[in-house]
Amino acid sequence: MSLRPTPNWGRAPPERLEQRLAVERDGTILARSGKVEYGQGIRTGFAMIVAEELSLPIGKVRIELGETDTVPWDFGTFGSMSTAIDGAILRSAAIRARWLLVERAARLFHLPESALRLEAGRIMAPDGRSATFAELTTDAPLTGEVPESLAGASAVAPSVAAAPHRIEAVDIVTGRARYPADVRLAGMARGHRLNPPHPDSRLVSLDDRVASAMPGVIATIKDGDFVGVVADRDEQALAAIEALRAEWAGPVGWLEDALDVALRRDAGTGAALASAPHRVDARYCVPHIAHASIGPSAAVADVRPDGADLYVATQRPFALRDAVAELLNLAAERVHIHPQMMGGMYGRGSTSDAAIDAVRLSRAVARPVLVQWTRGEEFRLSPHRPLLSAEMSAGLDASGRIAAWHYRAHTNPHTYGDGAAPPSVVEMTSGRNAVPPYRLGQAEVVVHVARTRIRTGAFRSLAAAPHVFAIESLMDELAHVAGEDPIAFRLRHVDDTRLRRVLETVRGMSDWPSRQRRPGHGLGVAAAIYNGTYIAEIAEVAVDPTGGIQLERVWSAVDAGRIVNPDGARNQIEGGIQQAASWTLLEVLHEEGGAIRTSSWRDYPIARFKDAPRAIEVLFCGDAETPSTGIGEPGSVPTAAAIANAVFDASGRRLRRLPLAPPTAVASP
Repeated sequence: MSLRPTPNWGRAPPERLEQRLAVERDGTILARSGKVEYGQGIRTGFAMIVAEELSLPIGKVRIELGETDTVPWDFGTFGSMSTAIDGAILRSAAIRARWLLVERAARLFHLPESALRLEAGRIMAPDGRSATFAELTTDAPLTGEVPESLAGASAVAPSVAAAPHRIEAVDIVTGRARYPADVRLAGMARGHRLNPPHPDSRLVSLDDRVASAMPGVIATIKDGDFVGVVADRDEQALAAIEALRAEWAGPVGWLEDALDVALRRDAGTGAALASAPHRVDARYCVPHIAHASIGPSAAVADVRPDGADLYVATQRPFALRDAVAELLNLAAERVHIHPQMMGGMYGRGSTSDAAIDAVRLSRAVARPVLVQWTRGEEFRLSPHRPLLSAEMSAGLDASGRIAAWHYRAHTNPHTYGDGAAPPSVVEMTSGRNAVPPYRLGQAEVVVHVARTRIRTGAFRSLAAAPHVFAIESLMDELAHVAGEDPIAFRLRHVDDTRLRRVLETVRGMSDWPSRQRRPGHGLGVAAAIYNGTYIAEIAEVAVDPTGGIQLERVWSAVDAGRIVNPDGARNQIEGGIQQAASWTLLEVLHEEGGAIRTSSWRDYPIARFKDAPRAIEVLFCGDAETPSTGIGEPGSVPTAAAIANAVFDASGRRLRRLPLAPPTAVASP
């Protein structure tokens, strides 16, 4: 059983309007999506899309996300694709609904459709007659196929419905928001799993006599290699786990899984590199880091003979539903997934350890069970960002143009499940952004993916942020060798007009050419194209005499096509920059003997208020007629390189390992 994403490239069945939108009795529009909200703001964005197309106040739109019994099937929420995919579907569904409502009103009033207008949930006639959406759908709900794209198709000009704030914001700041650990069901117990020394370890023997006799312990459970405890209270379950005596056999041969994937391989790359008048060789390294979600993993499972209900934080509700159905030998429709509020997990929510543990324990004791991981378990046992060791060589011709580029990256799987992923999945995950968006002459780009003793998996931007750190840093090194301005050097190698636009825009935002460089201060630039979103960032840093680095300011130019919610979009870019700055300057997991030794916030620093830059300026410079692309991840992609390049500008030191703040200890993949 695996929750690893397995792409299905078959053509999806046509979208049905009745699965996406419904008019409720009070006139509220219910809109459904299989995506989930975990901080990226899609609940508000989706509501704004529907409200805009139906000329409604945003408060008259209710968004239902991820409830597997009622929403359309969805592959999962990742890759900055929610607005680009489901946002586009909901826009088309809302336009189709508008057409149907106007058509019905035209028949009711015996008027041409062009004579009618929408206003606050009503269809208005010129003579003052009106009909509400609810009245127009009382006898017949809105049904039918939704064409693939109706963007821009407007028979009645919609009005923009502004969002005063994020829909869920008040509940979050007042504590009313419900996370999985807040769920309370009648008869609910608490549970924990005995974690093996390695996920692939096999149980040899178990002595649970002491644990079973401890106060509050309801049961100790052994199910194959799974061992757990259920107790009345959490501390009792944890104490019983400590009292278990288990012997494990280590995995055999699992490290042999490895794969080389050539993303580009031009004939003559070696010869072009050897003959280049100027050459740069470098090795860039990125360590394991943690997701470091403020809330540890938690889930509630209520397993009964006739079905199961799960209250979870997951990015993949339907994949979890199917995995639980397989585990319990139930039909998928007998398993009900109820997504709760979750923190910014950005990849951690693609694997549901706590949920599967809760299911096993609930089945064993026939009552609801809440499983909540400890902070130490999150650091030691959850999947982390893979390492990256990038061996790079590039050559310039006599005119200063890139003539050859050789890139070989060693990393770990960015997916979940057993064994190496197929090449197509490696290219999308571990190879994300490994091919630069520049003219390179002859080039070879190879990604070597090998398992490690540290558990790894999907992380915000997948492999994009590590690869772009290496690529954009080397671009700066080449600009320095060529004696050229780093932005001008990039522009000389850019063919894509949208990439050129964000580079030129961010140059103007920061006043790059004429900005006075103070002693110990520097500016650095980096750019990327992530899943169709174009972004360029300039970072300003201050470097003190001891080598300490303070991020002072960041400018970011973004082309993500049509922006649905400007405030939410800006928040996402700002948040991505701040999180990536934390990865860049502070974060590293400490490893010893193939095991993570980090166990608490004391030995895993993350950025605090004192580390935040004085300002982050974001400018969206895309074309409003271009379809929306994602913004949940792109902000985090160029940040490390922009900061590292700024450090070089400030101090003359080229730092090729993260974190940049000394001392740095990075293991090899």
